[in-house]
Amino acid sequence: MAQYRFSAQVIKRSDGRSAVAAAAYRAGERLVDERLDMPFDYRSRDGVEHTEIMAPEGTKACFPDRATLWNAVEAAEKRGDAQVAREVQISLPHELSFEQRRELVRDFVQTAFVDKGMVADIAMHRPDKHGDDRNFHAHIMLTTRHADAAQFGTKAREWNSREQLAEWRQSWAETQNRHLVHALGPEAPKVTHKSLADRGLDREATIHLGPTASAIERKGEQSERGDVNREIRASNAERRALVKANEADQDRLSARSDQHSAWVQSIQKELAEHEATLQRQLAGWRAEKQAIRVPQVLKKSDVRQDIVLTSYGLRDTAAHHLAVTERRVQRIGFKREKLASFVRDPQRWVWAKIREVHAVDRARRELARQRTAVRVREQWLRSDKGQAYILKQIDRSYAAAQPAKQQVRALERKIRRVEKHAKAVGIVRERLKMAEELGVNTIPRLVKPQTARQFVRHVDAGVVRAFSRFSPQQLQQAQQTVRAAARGITLGFTR
Repeated sequence: MAQYRFSAQVIKRSDGRSAVAAAAYRAGERLVDERLDMPFDYRSRDGVEHTEIMAPEGTKACFPDRATLWNAVEAAEKRGDAQVAREVQISLPHELSFEQRRELVRDFVQTAFVDKGMVADIAMHRPDKHGDDRNFHAHIMLTTRHADAAQFGTKAREWNSREQLAEWRQSWAETQNRHLVHALGPEAPKVTHKSLADRGLDREATIHLGPTASAIERKGEQSERGDVNREIRASNAERRALVKANEADQDRLSARSDQHSAWVQSIQKELAEHEATLQRQLAGWRAEKQAIRVPQVLKKSDVRQDIVLTSYGLRDTAAHHLAVTERRVQRIGFKREKLASFVRDPQRWVWAKIREVHAVDRARRELARQRTAVRVREQWLRSDKGQAYILKQIDRSYAAAQPAKQQVRALERKIRRVEKHAKAVGIVRERLKMAEELGVNTIPRLVKPQTARQFVRHVDAGVVRAFSRFSPQQLQQAQQTVRAAARGITLGFTR
């Protein structure tokens, strides 16, 4: 069946990355980064199925090829930590042919990106020879500035928002489903951008393996990410088996338990109280989850910044102090030429001049020392020891965040489970109201249900049995009446 994937990342100079290098790798071409004066040759790379550049009307002639486009992007950015490009990676349905996948990508890119003013560089890839033969996917590199007629305009900060990312994710799901239905018919598989929690599914999601872990797994070896996914799948399977076995046991016991007929109104009251209890429980867990402070997991750029930030500050302070000292010396020198006391006593003049020269010299030496400190720290960060230190700090921050993350995940599972149960209670309550509209006054219920879930399931089964005496038209009319009453609308109903 078709699978959904939409991931986005920003290509930043602060991470030591180049938009030209990224474009060359994804397209399998040789490109020269004019800013760095460095060639990047990936022509030997296999698996590139199709490449294409899409640009807004009026700008296509300005970017005739990949090298021109991404060197222009690099030239438009002046900051050393600039965000030069954005990359979106999407999975393509293997059920479609190459031409159908290409039209799908073009449709999505045009609507989601190009119409907003971005230039898009598309690279469609085939599955790896030794990997999953369904892994058709596409890399889409995007400009972070609006493309004008002859150059790049202002930075579009709104493209970095969470709301925009959510819109893109939804648009990709809708576009993919539309093309699947067009190609395969109404029975085509569907994809969704919603999370398991949003869909009310009580299971934990697996993580993306990535190229490195996938290569390890293909060799028959076990990777760390693969182990995590195996644990998650085993846990999900065990959870499903336990839930089914528990419900089956409870249903068998309930069939043998004492039952009696209860008024629908009294059952409604019990369910209303139970639903209120669930909502209070959910509110408490949500507040508890909100109160948990998850420590930040550091990124490489965070560790680098922490190491060199102090040196940058001291360097800038030294540069400012030198500038202030030079201005003060110049200002005092102009004043001294007009003072008679210095004219009558040249030795005093020389002594004052020496102090000023020494003050400027001290300021210059301090600036040189701070600049050297910055260079030393930057060189150390690029060394093997520096890289090892960065990874160690990241691992420590990850380990420190795990307990809080586990608490959050545990609460999220509880919340999802209770939300699903609360939804079931709401459905049963609506069915009870439909039964009342149909003239059903009593429903069998257990005398001593073991759990609230068992009680709800047993009541629901009783209502469904009562519905079997009525026609589909009567059930539909009763449902419309109940839902209209919930909205404050009165409809006539005839049994």
